[in-house]
Amino acid sequence: MFIGEHEQGFAMEGDLVEIEVFRKRGFRSKQKGEIIKVLERASREILARLKRTKRETVAVPVHRNSGLPFLRIAQKDDLPELESGTLVEVELLEEKKQTKKTFPAPCGRVLRALENTSDHELGFQLILNENLIRTEYPAEALAHVNNFSQQVRFDASSGRRDLRDLDFVTIDGKSARDFDDAVCVIPDKDSSGGFRLFVAIADVAHYVQPEDPVDQEALLRGTSVYFPTHAVPMLPEGLSNNLCSLRPQVNRLTLTCEMRITAEGEVVGYSLSESVIRSRARLIYEDVADLLEGRTSSIRDPELQTNIRKMHKLAKILERKRIQRGAVQFSFAEEVFEFDADQQMTGVGRIYQSSAMKLIEQFMLEANETVARHCVKNKMPALYRVHERPDMRKLQKLQQTFFRFGVRTPLAKLADPRQFNAVIEQIQELPHFDQLQVLLLRTMALAVYQTTNKGHFGLAAEYYAHFTSPIRRYPDLVVHRAIKDMLHQDQGLRTGKRTLPQVNSEMAEQCSQQERRAEKAERQSIDLMKVDFLAPHAGQTFQAVVISVDSQGFRVNLEPHGLEWFLPLDSMHDDSYIFDEVRLSLQGRRKNRTLQAGQRLEIRLLRADPIHRILEFDVERWISNKY
Repeated sequence: MFIGEHEQGFAMEGDLVEIEVFRKRGFRSKQKGEIIKVLERASREILARLKRTKRETVAVPVHRNSGLPFLRIAQKDDLPELESGTLVEVELLEEKKQTKKTFPAPCGRVLRALENTSDHELGFQLILNENLIRTEYPAEALAHVNNFSQQVRFDASSGRRDLRDLDFVTIDGKSARDFDDAVCVIPDKDSSGGFRLFVAIADVAHYVQPEDPVDQEALLRGTSVYFPTHAVPMLPEGLSNNLCSLRPQVNRLTLTCEMRITAEGEVVGYSLSESVIRSRARLIYEDVADLLEGRTSSIRDPELQTNIRKMHKLAKILERKRIQRGAVQFSFAEEVFEFDADQQMTGVGRIYQSSAMKLIEQFMLEANETVARHCVKNKMPALYRVHERPDMRKLQKLQQTFFRFGVRTPLAKLADPRQFNAVIEQIQELPHFDQLQVLLLRTMALAVYQTTNKGHFGLAAEYYAHFTSPIRRYPDLVVHRAIKDMLHQDQGLRTGKRTLPQVNSEMAEQCSQQERRAEKAERQSIDLMKVDFLAPHAGQTFQAVVISVDSQGFRVNLEPHGLEWFLPLDSMHDDSYIFDEVRLSLQGRRKNRTLQAGQRLEIRLLRADPIHRILEFDVERWISNKY
């Protein structure tokens, strides 16, 4: 529903509101409405700057799209010693005030001055506020975690399976601190060339019970948030980085999915069990990839090397199985920030998925599919990861563009993910590959959480749920609880009625929404890092290569830093440009010059604003075309 600027009623993003629906529709027949009342505020703390006049004092929010033009500060709610222009934290009051000469506006109370706050710190705080990222844990949650014993001992009477004799390892990024999955592969003696894959996941549900203080906070957060320099975990660090982190050489409680897999990659049997493991080693992606890809690796233990190669063999089989059934094979590089020895940013690099990353990914996918199938079969209350078919209308609009670049597959028929891969194969050698791949991706539906299984289009999976990361995703914790409840029932350990919280559409929507907010905050923090990095270079010129263009402008890669940024059309003053959506180019109206992927430009940085994540460039001259 569309709510116009003058119908927002001082509501902010995330607020629960009451609306009136208009009978008359708006632009493009969109349903229109007006916010009548704010029922519940998502947040009452606002970053603002004081503005004092002879007549009144107001606080102007730093976030330009907050929904609040300003807050009136009454004398009783002011800190009069603060000068006009001071950065402050203000509490939003529901009282509204107006005079004969002014329109109504909400009131606020000045809580404190934010002195010595750098532009970066302010910019980051805005990101947290805008996306409602919770960074502080309630005292009750921290106290609850402190009650747990720091030692994990195996109790034979607990019903847990003792898997400490298996050679489990964790494989994660170099800076990771929460190791929620460990894997082990051994031969299946009952199957020629078969495997037994063990995926052990931290038993978060053992420590976090429904509606306890930690659970209540975890549901509000929904997910951990990963910024370039640090993370905001869903669970307090006493759990996420300690008791629920599968550190090497210590006992840890897990929920383990054991799968019997044939030489062709088919799962012919599985079991789920509460267990205890003792990880043999904490491995990092780079070292494992070096070993598997024939480079010198720091992994020297012969037995460990053999186990890794065994895991790699199975991972390749599983990957081949998924490709054959049609899992969509997009190929996007991940932006990574590069730092020097003093942790000062030096540029931006790009990495593609290594063999080590693919290994872990395949094992996690297999466990997730197996668990989802188990939940459906047993009609268990769970949250499923649903990825529906792409929007056929969006695909039809792209047909002319892809036809021009040599694609003969009718895009409107891409109801089968295997057809997506056929299109990707036809464009992967083209100079415009990255841009065409992004256009395809935008036709895809967003993956969401739902209470019923509908499969996962991108993975070509009939059943799919998230099971492997309960430290950082609440839906995984929901799935764990359902599994444990059934295990306890089967073992006669559960007495009385089931105490599982209700799994409903509201919970699914909450988790989906929190995931989107986390993703947005992560993207914004990446932009903030880039603006911070370039701020000292205002006034300098850079050479840049155009990566993609659209109706709003174009994206470039700045040399030599490898940093990508989007420039609006008004960055070019030599002509007026229109977008050709078939040729994926910008065409000059007067000079008839064509801007497209591969064009080299010289651009000047005019301004850098870390607070609002703005880089303003001007195109100084065109150089040569890259291709």
